Amino acid sequence: MVYRILATNNTVDLDTYLSEYLSNNPDAHIIIGCDSKNRENETVYGLVIVLYKEKKGGHVLYAKERIPRIRDRWSRLWREVELSVALANELQEKGFPKAQFIDLDLNPDPRYKSNDVVRAAVGLVESMGYKARTKPFSLCASYAADKVC
Repeated sequence: MVYRILATNNTVDLDTYLSEYLSNNPDAHIIIGCDSKNRENETVYGLVIVLYKEKKGGHVLYAKERIPRIRDRWSRLWREVELSVALANELQEKGFPKAQFIDLDLNPDPRYKSNDVVRAAVGLVESMGYKARTKPFSLCASYAADKVC
């Protein structure tokens, strides 16, 4: 995937950029999130890495993926979780710090349609050793991912 800086839209080499950023900002935490939208004949996924510094805000890197439209809501939302976990694992395998959170753009409130995916999604994220956050606590990455989509 091609990663860009949200503020400037400039393309970056993810590994090089993260290494330099984290070297210069050792107090930054990695938070990962993903959102998706169906548009015409495609599903667009926005995958984000938020480099968050306490009380200073976040620096956002993002990538987009376009695939043929996924009509089943559960499958579309589940892929958001899979992409987030895969990215967190990939970063950790490359020696980057473990993601502080994986923000899931899912709502545990039964009134919302994404509710039926929440338990399975949180279970997967936590079984992989990460902390999951759902709405309304997943603002950091889920808001940025929504903006990207």
